[in-house]
Amino acid sequence: GALVLTVRASDADWGQNARVRYRLREGRLRGAPLSSYVSVQAETGALYALRSFDYEEVRELELWVRAEDGGAPPLSSNVSVRLLIADENDNAPQVLYPPAPGSGSAAGSGSVWAGVELAPRSAEPGALVAKVVAVDADAGQNAWLSYELAKATEPGLFRVGLHSGEVRTARSPLARDAARHSLVVVVKDRGRPALSATATLTLVLAESVAELLSELGSAAAPAEPAGSLTRWLVLAVAAVSCLFLAFLLLLLALRLRRWRRSRLLPPPSGTLRGVPASHFVGIDGVRAFLRSYSHDVSLTADSRKSQLRCAAGSCCDTLPARPPPDEPAPLRAEDVAAHRAADTDALM
Repeated sequence: GALVLTVRASDADWGQNARVRYRLREGRLRGAPLSSYVSVQAETGALYALRSFDYEEVRELELWVRAEDGGAPPLSSNVSVRLLIADENDNAPQVLYPPAPGSGSAAGSGSVWAGVELAPRSAEPGALVAKVVAVDADAGQNAWLSYELAKATEPGLFRVGLHSGEVRTARSPLARDAARHSLVVVVKDRGRPALSATATLTLVLAESVAELLSELGSAAAPAEPAGSLTRWLVLAVAAVSCLFLAFLLLLLALRLRRWRRSRLLPPPSGTLRGVPASHFVGIDGVRAFLRSYSHDVSLTADSRKSQLRCAAGSCCDTLPARPPPDEPAPLRAEDVAAHRAADTDALM
């Protein structure tokens, strides 16, 4: 959508014959038509970009623009337009060696072996022990690379060439120096703004390849217990989570059971036909009547001599087993008549 340039043409005629229109002559670039890269506005001759241009893909673009008047027959003229694509610093440096962990051949042998170099303990100052290789897809000064040692296990033991990326010894290794060293090298380009990448090197002070392999094997061995500890920690957390979930489900089931029981067996009222609630006992929502009452009744032919006696001490916790009382003798007809007469005299 950016305006690239404007093509202007003039015609010495007048009116319709002097009206100029512009169009792009067809052509192809990298297998695609030119009309997919730029377009020309017919009335003004303005040339617009239809896509973003990348210097690494297309460095120049050559095309033809035709200016044609409105006469009959129309007259035209062509002009050649050449567009030069300027480079921008849009590509960061790419480190080829040492390879990044998990990429290329290092993925098959494990990330422990990526970028490992052997440095003899008997090396003199300035001895070459490794080299960082990087490239930049940009051009010009955007592709000029510089190397800098950003971090080292033993500062002052190694140095890196500013433009070559060569890692050399700054001094002779001493007996007190560690056998394994890690170097972080920063690769920068000269663009504005500058882009960078990092490379990590592992240097082992050893006199032979066998000693190098022994040192790397001893360094990789302690990594196994850490993984085992992590696995057991994950299992412990999972077990505690399962127990907590089971406890919540059990608690929910107990609450639900208690709620259903209260709905099915509601608690009875405080009294039953005038009997105090203290004479009942509750067992799982069921109240049982535990006290019994005994009554002594005496009936005679003479109603004035009949009596009903409820002894206070007749209440007991359990109902005693008594033999059934003897059935009273049936009353005779004359006794009933005499009994009614006596009641009539008493009322009079």
